[in-house]
Parts: sequence; structure tokens; C-alpha cells
Amino acid sequence: MDGNGIRTLTAGGREIRWTLTRKKVKNVNLRVKPDGIVYISANMRVSVKFIEDFILKNAEFIFSALDRFDAKKTAPVLPKASDEFQNGDTVCYLGKNYILHIIIDNSISYAAQESVCISGNEIAVTVRYENRVGKVLEKFYADETRKLFETLNRRTQLMFLAKGYSVDVAELQIREMKSRWGSCHISDKKIVMNSRLMLYPEICSAYVFVHEYAHFIVPNHSAEFYAVVGDVMPDYRICMEMLKK
Repeated sequence: MDGNGIRTLTAGGREIRWTLTRKKVKNVNLRVKPDGIVYISANMRVSVKFIEDFILKNAEFIFSALDRFDAKKTAPVLPKASDEFQNGDTVCYLGKNYILHIIIDNSISYAAQESVCISGNEIAVTVRYENRVGKVLEKFYADETRKLFETLNRRTQLMFLAKGYSVDVAELQIREMKSRWGSCHISDKKIVMNSRLMLYPEICSAYVFVHEYAHFIVPNHSAEFYAVVGDVMPDYRICMEMLKK
């Protein structure tokens, strides 16, 4: 049956869920959406058999898109003050998952005495009240992000100088971004870094700094640009792959 009903096909042992809409279009159009469904639009003259063959021919592309969506759904997120936490929850920090251990200490008299301690595979959070866990974790991540990024900022400039590139220490800004790991404002000599990098191994943050500093040398993504990146950080491609997940 044509229309918006969900149909299924199997390719390589995996199921493809798809739906068809008839439109006045010249070509068969295919879109994969985060809901896991493949949306097809085609005119009335195109047979369902042709559409099914078209989907199967594009199965590799479809599965790749679906896998990316799944990875984003399971990607770690930064703790927020408004989040609710329980003992045993998983918390990601610098690319490693830790078990959350909440310690309630009513003897604590003010916020400065609340703390976060990482030991082994555990993150212990000591708070006055359980509803403060999110707030304490959020502050911990913000403080640690600032310390790490300021260190990497200075270190990256020295790495470039050691390779003979003349660059100044960039002004550093940090904020959470959805679609970019970092950005470079060449005229202002400023780099903006994504705070979500604290959810990935430290080497990934180091790579983003190198990437952005390289823009002070080559302001585009040409082969020359990546030659500079590779000169300063030969194994940068490993980090690129890690950040795609």
C-alpha cells in the first residue's frame, strides 16, 4: 500500500524501515531521519519494486546514517545543575565512564566544602543535600575545563613555535556548542573551544587546539592546512576519528 505506512526491507541481515509519499517529483528522493525511518518521495509512475531496489542499492549509505544517529543518541552529555543523579549512575569524564558515588554530609556548612573526587573507576561527590549533586558536578566540570584548556592553549602555542611557526597565545573562550568542536577568529586572535570535549580523551582537546591554531597559519581547510596540522601533531587523524563518534 502506498502512502505513509511503514514498510520494511532486509539488507545484509539488517532491517530497513521506510515510508513512501507520492509527490510530483522527477527523481526518487531518499532521506534518513533520526527516528530511524527512511523517507522516500516519488511520483505515481515509479513502481514500488523500483523503489525497493533503489533502497537496497543505497543500503550502505542508509546504515551509515542510522549508525551516526544511534551514536549521537548514546553520546555522553555534560552534567547540568538541573539533572537528577543516583548512586551507581554512569558519569563520563575525559573519555572514561565512572560510577557515581554520592556522599551526603549534613555537617557541611557551606558550598565550598562540597567536593568531587575521582579515584579508580569511581567519581565520589560529597554534598550537603542530594539535590545538589548536579550543581556540584556542573561546577567541577566547568573548573576542570578551564584549567585544562588554559594549559593546552599555552602548550599548543609552544608546539607551533617549536616547529618554526610564528603564533601568539590565543585568547580563549569556552562554551558548549552543538555542531563544532572549536572555532578560530583570526583577526581577533581568539579561539572558542567546546566544553563538551571534556567528555572525550584529553588528546582530542589537544587536537582541536592544534586544528584551530593551524588556522592562524592557513585560514582554510586546504591540503596546506592539514600539512601544518600534521607537522605539529602527526597522529591527528586518530583524534579526528574519535570525535566523529
